[in-house]
Amino acid sequence: MISVKNLYKEFHQENKLLRILDGINVNIKKGERVAVIGPSGSGKSTFLRCLNGLEKPSSGSIFFKGTDITAKNCNLDLIRKNIGMVFQHFNLFPHLTIMQNIILAPVSLKIYSKEKAEYYTNELLKKVGLDDKANHYPSQLSGGQKQRIAIVRSLVMNPELMLFDEPTSALDPEMVNEVVAVMSDIAKHGMTMVVVTHDMSFVKNIASRVLFMDNGEIISDEPPEKLFKNCENVRVSKFLKNLI
Repeated sequence: MISVKNLYKEFHQENKLLRILDGINVNIKKGERVAVIGPSGSGKSTFLRCLNGLEKPSSGSIFFKGTDITAKNCNLDLIRKNIGMVFQHFNLFPHLTIMQNIILAPVSLKIYSKEKAEYYTNELLKKVGLDDKANHYPSQLSGGQKQRIAIVRSLVMNPELMLFDEPTSALDPEMVNEVVAVMSDIAKHGMTMVVVTHDMSFVKNIASRVLFMDNGEIISDEPPEKLFKNCENVRVSKFLKNLI
């Protein structure tokens, strides 16, 4: 589904060249649940944002279902209809109800009629246990509830790929489980997922594959079972010991 070839991202800061991504090469298959872990500043979020064109790489290519999304003639808006993204902070419009927040994109883009979008939204809200919140405003919800709404807002577009950028890091510990439970349910239905996270419960229980990034490179690509039980990479082992 995704093929990343020789991906670089560089910034100029105070006459210095900062290399955020340093030659990333990776393929992600349909149905894989990929966790991306590593220390802060290793390039994880930049890599994720490149996957749907929110960040423009300095060089290299990203193919989504065979289409080079880094090409100048690529219709990114069309590509993004198939890629959902959930951010660390929920980015809900405070002046709109939950229903209005969720149906705004699919109705504006003429993907669904207002009636169909509302019906689909209600079905999704039931699945995440928030069907009684459709007419509430974001200020009336907890952090965990807001993040579940943000996930529904992406799912209503019926994407083929879901990207998550540290979806639980802004939540109180007791709210993390409810969001991870929703992500687990999405995974069970075969959704392809790429998740930047520090939450080892997701990595252990949901991920089918774990990429470890450091200094803009992927230095380890393992299934979670091997990562936690028989990791041969000293750098990764040290990182995990500090987390667990």
